[in-house]
Amino acid sequence: MDDFKNKDYNSDGSGASRPDYYQPNNGGTYYNPPRAEEQPPVQENTTYHYAYNNSTQQASQSNDYYRPKDNGYNYSQPAENNNDGKPPKKSNASKIIIVVLVICLVAAVIGIGFGIAGNVGTSDDKDKKNETTQSQSADDAASTKDSEDVPLKDSNNNYTVAGVADKAMDSCVGITVYSQRTDAYNYFYGYGQGGNSGSEPTQSGEGSGVLMSEQNGKTYILTCAHVISDGDSFSVTLNDGSKEDAQLVGFDAQTDIGVLSINKTGLKIAEFGNSDKLVVGEQVIAIGCPGGLEFMNSLTSGYVSALARPISSNIGYDNECIQIDAAINPGNSGGALFNMQGQVIGINSSKIAATEYEGMGFAVPSSTAVATANSLIKVGYVEGRAKLGITYNQITNFNNANAVIQALAEKGFKDAQGAMVIDSVDDGSDLKNKDVKQYDMIVAVNGETMTSTDVMTSILADSKPGDTVKLT
Repeated sequence: MDDFKNKDYNSDGSGASRPDYYQPNNGGTYYNPPRAEEQPPVQENTTYHYAYNNSTQQASQSNDYYRPKDNGYNYSQPAENNNDGKPPKKSNASKIIIVVLVICLVAAVIGIGFGIAGNVGTSDDKDKKNETTQSQSADDAASTKDSEDVPLKDSNNNYTVAGVADKAMDSCVGITVYSQRTDAYNYFYGYGQGGNSGSEPTQSGEGSGVLMSEQNGKTYILTCAHVISDGDSFSVTLNDGSKEDAQLVGFDAQTDIGVLSINKTGLKIAEFGNSDKLVVGEQVIAIGCPGGLEFMNSLTSGYVSALARPISSNIGYDNECIQIDAAINPGNSGGALFNMQGQVIGINSSKIAATEYEGMGFAVPSSTAVATANSLIKVGYVEGRAKLGITYNQITNFNNANAVIQALAEKGFKDAQGAMVIDSVDDGSDLKNKDVKQYDMIVAVNGETMTSTDVMTSILADSKPGDTVKLT
């Protein structure tokens, strides 16, 4: 704390307070500390959580979420979309259009060449060729007409890929995340004379989601925690192109599941299946926004490559994920993974992004996602977990952070970039009984210096309600 004395605090999972320091309380939005501006170097072998970033994708240690267990490859989320409120660039789309036009032009030139060659000959030959051309044109027209009738179900009454798209597409949405940068804060002197005057929210990321449920005049959207965790406000784009302002219900970093809500009902709610019944080799379909909303609700198809893959987060929590080979790209995070009955059986979360690897994506099973989301909707946090019951501001957000970190190093807390400045304390938290107040600072947990906020998260993940932790 501010006097750097050791104090004991009880974690408590009951009541209206949060199960850990980063979760919102009773459906309210939690305070998410802004991240430092600088990005670490890109790691060579990485796996991204696929929220869309309009700028160059970077793997950041602070953004790393998943890592494969004991195999040396990192599983991480992509850098956020730092487009400063500008609309997504269309350079990629332009390149695609140019390539298509060139191919069409080349095809036209080749066609003319064959036409000229065909004109060399007798008039009888020309008549025969004209008859052949007319016959081929008629066949082509008949063929085109037949291809319009694409079956939506096969002989076993399962949906085809087109059938799944027809059933599920209206329940899939795009998510736009906006962040509000606040003026730099001085830990000792507070804000400047203008007070805490934040800037206008700017677009900071894009991702995918799926309409999960409808209750009490709201529709709830299931997505990934890493898509929405840094946002201050949100917008949801429906499949018909309409946009709705969204509110943060909550998110859980351990399972990488988050929930938004919109004040609109009567929409197409997705049907959820039992992910526990999946088998290896089963066909699956991913729907999301690769590249952001510019390519909203793109569909890719693949197969279940493996089940219950133990994927470890950098907070020390193992998730058993579905491994798939369907294409997953930046912006797919939070999108639904469907079975061939058109049921959601997973939420797409990450993939291996090393250059030597292809077709290794991972999804949070629907059984985990739905249970987590229902708890977030019900009480605003995941029940049964240990918590401190605080909101905080990371020390690196203060304009004199370097001086404070240096002062902490001189007191024996080296590299305390993860030190947490308390913003508020829940009424149900044991900290209320310890004379802890706003702007007190946590620099160590159980004697371990807060080199990052993951130190706290990891310890809480291994704790249960009623356990005691020592905060410094």
